[in-house]
This record gives sequence, C-alpha cells and structure tokens, in this order.
Amino acid sequence: MSTENNPVRIAVASGKGGTGKSCVSSSLVLSRDSVTAVDADVEEPNLSLLLDQTLHRQKDVTVLVPEIDPSVCTRCGKCSNYCLYGALTQIGNNPPLLNKNLCHNCGVCSMVCPPNAITEIPYRVGEIRSALDKQPRIVEGRIDIGTVNSIPVIKEALREASRLGDLMVIDCPPGTSCPVVACMEDADFVLLVTEPTPFGLSDLEMALELATMLKKDCGIIVNRSDLAGEDLHGLSERYNAPILASFPFSRNIAEAYAQGISPIKVDKLWEKGIGSVWEFLEREVLS
Repeated sequence: MSTENNPVRIAVASGKGGTGKSCVSSSLVLSRDSVTAVDADVEEPNLSLLLDQTLHRQKDVTVLVPEIDPSVCTRCGKCSNYCLYGALTQIGNNPPLLNKNLCHNCGVCSMVCPPNAITEIPYRVGEIRSALDKQPRIVEGRIDIGTVNSIPVIKEALREASRLGDLMVIDCPPGTSCPVVACMEDADFVLLVTEPTPFGLSDLEMALELATMLKKDCGIIVNRSDLAGEDLHGLSERYNAPILASFPFSRNIAEAYAQGISPIKVDKLWEKGIGSVWEFLEREVLS
C-alpha cells in the first residue's frame, strides 16, 4: 500500500501513440477516489482536458548548464574534449560554444576546467502545472518549445505528485525510449495499452521487453479490440502479462474524446472494464 512518502505508482504506457493511453489513464483516475493523476506526456499533455480540470502554473523546471567566463578561459579545449554529448565546441582561439539542447547537465565540463572558468547557471526547460483544490488532483509536466530533453520535466512532475501521498496514475509518453523509462523505473505496476493490429503487436512486444528489462510486472489493455485480427494471447503468455480488459471500437467514445470527455463517462463497457482493472490492482498490487 502507499504511504505518505512512497505512494504506489501505476504507469499507463504504450509502445506507440494513438492507442488510447490517455483514455485509460483518465478512466482509471475518474473511477477511484484519492488518486493523483500525473501527465508525464510532457510534449503533448492533454489529461487535464479529459479530467475537466483547469491547471495553474506551479513552478519552472530548470537544469544547470555551463556558463564560460571568456576572461578566464584559456581555450585549452578540455571541456569540449570531455563532453560526451558534443554540447561544447572549441573553434580556433575562441571560447567554447554551448549547444544547450545537447547538454545533459552532467557538470563534467566545470570539473575538468583547469582555470575554473566554468560556472553552472539555471536554464529553464519547462514548467509544472497542477490542479490540487478538488478531486481528481492532477500534476502536469509541460516542456518548453524547442527543448529536446524531456526527462528533467518528467522527473519533476513525478516528484511533485509524490509529495501529495496519493496513489498515482501516470500517463506516460508513447514509445519505448528514455522518457518512458523515466516513468516506468519507479512504477509499481505497468499497464500497457495496445490495439490488435500488426503495428500494435510489434510495439507492444517492444514495450513488454522494456518492462521486462526494468523488472516490472505488467498487464495489457486492448483498445479497439474488434477492428483487427491480431492475436495478443501469445505475447501475453510469453511475458506473463495478463490481458485485463478489452474495449471494442465505439463511435460514441470517439465523438466524446474529440470533445474532451473520458470514455468512462459515456460507456458502460468502459465502466465495467476499468472496474475489473482496479479489482486486479487491488488484489495484486495494492494489497
């Protein structure tokens, strides 16, 4: 069970975009009390729309980037040589140039600079927004336009939500890259949303492989289960990831989603299916 300092985290992920991940996340949150929703899809956050919440800016998210004092710098090139990500470039007898989008904020450049010409200064990469005055509570990360590395924003959103002490439902970014790892690595359980298409099957397998590498227990939710004929049971058995719910295509749900309405508000099948998912989580994760 969750504690004040260590709430249980349920990550809702998918190997690809467009499978209905936010539909599942919002339905989970709306069907249970004392849940904090975390929108960690920081490039395209939309969970607040489905939860009908108005968000307020809470804080900036900043990282430390190097600032080079040209009057102290000896142009030795050590900082650019030690930078693994190519964020610093030494050209001729000029001070090194910084590409902030390539900087991983590791601090190595300042450590290896012989004359101590490098200091670290805050650089904004995004912000945290939230709605905490009524249920369901939601914390959203939102990356700044032009920023490449979304992980600092994701991690700050997760930290802010953890302080509330509620059970957390995390709406992850799509795919299987580093931002998804940042969401999954501390999760207590992963729900993978997929669809029974060739692409859905392929991407589900990649997501299951990632969860296995991270040693995370998983369950599968199949959306638009009647639109294609791919059989997911083989993957389910191979990765010991039970299929917890299946939802057929519904034009009614598609129209509701286009208006920012969560499926659980308009469809009894979703209400029943999400209830079954919570029963499983209560038995296997929350007990």
